[in-house]
Amino acid sequence: MAFDRRVNSRSGQVRRPVMPVVALAVWGVVYGWPLVAIAQRSVAGVAGRAGLSWSSVHEVLTDGRIGRLALVSLAQTGVSVVVVSLIGVPLGWVLGRLDFGGRRLLAAAVMVPFVLPTLTVAGSMLAIVGGLPTSNVARFALIVGAHVCFNAGLMARSVAVAVAAVPPSVEEAARSLGRPPWWAAAATLGAVRASILGAAIVVAMFCMTSFGVIVALGGASLGTIEVEVWYLTTRSLDLASAAVLAATQFVVMALLVVCYQRFRPTAIGRVSFSVRQVSTRWERRVSWAAMITVGLVSGVPLGALVLRSFRGTNGWTVGHYAVLGGPGADAIAYSLAGAAVATAAALLIAAPLVAAAARSDRVGRWFEGALVLPIAVSAATLGLGFLVAFSGPTLDLRGTWIVVPLVQAAGAAPVVARIVLSAVRSLDHDQLAAAAVLGAGQRRRLTTIVWPALRRPAGVAAGFAFAMAVGEYGATVFLSRANRPTVPVLIGRLLGRPGEANLGQALALSCVLGAIAALSVALVDRSTGDGPAW
Repeated sequence: MAFDRRVNSRSGQVRRPVMPVVALAVWGVVYGWPLVAIAQRSVAGVAGRAGLSWSSVHEVLTDGRIGRLALVSLAQTGVSVVVVSLIGVPLGWVLGRLDFGGRRLLAAAVMVPFVLPTLTVAGSMLAIVGGLPTSNVARFALIVGAHVCFNAGLMARSVAVAVAAVPPSVEEAARSLGRPPWWAAAATLGAVRASILGAAIVVAMFCMTSFGVIVALGGASLGTIEVEVWYLTTRSLDLASAAVLAATQFVVMALLVVCYQRFRPTAIGRVSFSVRQVSTRWERRVSWAAMITVGLVSGVPLGALVLRSFRGTNGWTVGHYAVLGGPGADAIAYSLAGAAVATAAALLIAAPLVAAAARSDRVGRWFEGALVLPIAVSAATLGLGFLVAFSGPTLDLRGTWIVVPLVQAAGAAPVVARIVLSAVRSLDHDQLAAAAVLGAGQRRRLTTIVWPALRRPAGVAAGFAFAMAVGEYGATVFLSRANRPTVPVLIGRLLGRPGEANLGQALALSCVLGAIAALSVALVDRSTGDGPAW
C-alpha cells in the first residue's frame, strides 16, 4: 500500500492536474470559443441593428419563414425516426438473436451507408428517381429515404448489441406459456426499450443535422433551420440572424443530448449470449425478410448510384468520370491531403480530452459530459462558429488552407475520443500496477501494455476520422475557398446546376467519395485487428 501511494504520488498527483488543464484549454478553443462567438454575434449583432436585443431575437425566431422551416425540420426528423425504428428495431433483433448464413455479411452491409458521406447517400436517392423531382411530397420522401438508408444500420446495431445481452430465457419463458414467436421477440425488445429510445434520440440528432441531404434533396422549398443558417451566412450576409438560428438549434440539440443522457441505459450487460441457429419456419422467414430489407435499404440505393453514374442521355458511358481528370482531380487531391491533416489534428485534440475523461473522479465525469456536448453542435453551427471566432484582428484564419482541416478535425474529434475512451477504460489497471511494482517504467508500461491495447481502437478511430473529414460538407461549405473546393463542396455545386451532365458528374464524384470513405474505415480496421466484431 505504501508503495502504491508512492507510485501514485510520482505518476498521478504530479501529472493528473496538468492534463485536465490542457483538456479544458483544448475544449475551450475548439468548441467553447466558437459557441461563445456565435452567442455574442447573435445578441450584439441583432441588438445593434434593431435596438433591443431580446425583442430583436424574438423577432427573428417568430418570423413566418423561420416557423415554416422549423416545421419542416421537425416533420422530416419525426417521420424519419419512426421509419428508421420500424425497420431497424426488428432487424436488430434478428441480428442479435439468430444465426444464419450470411449474417455477418448482412451486419456489415447494413452499416455501410452510415460511414458514407451524406452527399453520397443523397446522390443514391437521386440515382433511383433519375433526378430531383419538382413535387415537395416526392422530395420529402427522398429526404426520409436518405435518412433511413443512413441511419437504419445505426439503429439495428444498437438494438442488436442490447438484444445480445438479454438472456434467451426471456423468450423461452414466453414460448413455454404458449405465446407465439413474435410475442416472445417482443418480450426481448421490451427489455431493451431504453436502448431503443436512446438510439432513436441519436437518430433524431443525425436527421436534424443532415445538412448535405437537405441541400441536395430539399431544394428551395424544403429547407431546414440548418440550411437557413448557411443561406443567411453565404447569400444574405446576415451573420446576426444566422447566429440567432444557430444558437437556437444548438439549444435544441443540447436538450436532445440531455434526454439521451437521461433515458439511455446506465450500462449494457457485458455478457453477450450466443445467438441460436435458425430452426423454425418463422425464424427462416424473418431471416429472409432481414436480408431483403437490408438489400432494399442499403443495396438498392448504392447500386443505383453506381449504375446511374455510368448512364447518360445516349446510353451507357464513362463520360461522367471525365470530371476526375479536371476539377475533380484537384478536389480529390485537396480533400485527401486535408483529411490526412484533419485526422492527425483530431487525434491530437482527442488525446487530452480522453486522458481527462478517463479519470475516475468528478473531474473525469465532467469531461465525459463535455465530450457529449460537441455532438450537439451541428456541422453548420460549427462552421459558422469557426467563421465568426477565427476572423478577428488577433487571429484571422479565413482564406488559409488550415481552417478547413481544423473544422473537420473539430467535428471528428468527439467520435475519436468516444472510441478511444472506451478502450482506455477497459485497460487492466492491475496489470499496470503489477508492472510498476516489478520496476517497469512509464515508457515501458506504455509500449508493452497500453499501446498494444489501444492500437486497434486508435486505428479504427483514425479511420472514422478520415472518413468523416473527407466527406464533411456542412461545416466545410462555410470555409472552403472558391478556387479550392473539396469533393463534397464540388458535388454540392454540381447538384445545384441544371443539366444531365452535371448530375452525372455529381453522381460519379459521389461514388468516388463513398469508395474513399468506406475504404478508409475498412483498411484501417483490417490492418489493426481481425476485423470488426459484431
